[in-house]
Amino acid sequence: MRRLSWLAPMAVFALAACGGEDAGAEAEMASANPCAANPCAANPCAGMGLPVDAIRQGDRQLNDHGMSRDELAARGTELWSDQSLSGTGATSCSTCHSGDGTAMMNASFAEPYPHPVAMAMDRAGLDQVSAAEMVQLCMAIPMTAAPLDYGSVELAALTARVEQLQAGFDASQAGEMNPCAANPCAANPCAANPCAANPCAASGMNPCASNPCGADR
Repeated sequence: MRRLSWLAPMAVFALAACGGEDAGAEAEMASANPCAANPCAANPCAGMGLPVDAIRQGDRQLNDHGMSRDELAARGTELWSDQSLSGTGATSCSTCHSGDGTAMMNASFAEPYPHPVAMAMDRAGLDQVSAAEMVQLCMAIPMTAAPLDYGSVELAALTARVEQLQAGFDASQAGEMNPCAANPCAANPCAANPCAANPCAASGMNPCASNPCGADR
């Protein structure tokens, strides 16, 4: 048995060497992996727990801050393209709803609020939403930001803009809703990377699966 005692330290050395090679190889692979610095890392899957209490309006009233409805809608038009409202600073309402503001609006957008919205049901458990709640859902999901304060001028203005758009909306002209058609991450090298363990893929949280721009508006 003593003749084999020298094998123990040699085995330890061999295992350590192999482990070191594996670690080095993994580090090399990680550095070569385009997902290591994924430009889409701050994606809509990042924080999927929605603050439903902050989204739900209940008996809270909007504050017009002394502005007329037209003034609020005009302010909402300015905010429509304001990327600073998003959690990443890279998206705005107009990312999905470009042009006159009704791009990718479903035909049901023409129905007076409150009305059922698939995204609200699927993601927040709300049977129907007011116009303000619809704005809040958009803030929380596609824009990955905290819902606005119900007393804020921003929420009052964006709600007024939504209602203004709704008033002139032609349901027969409703367009396609897929936000992935203009996905800013579409050119992401991780999209087709067989080594990328996309957190959206196995979690059922793919923002394109349940359309962060809303299957209904």
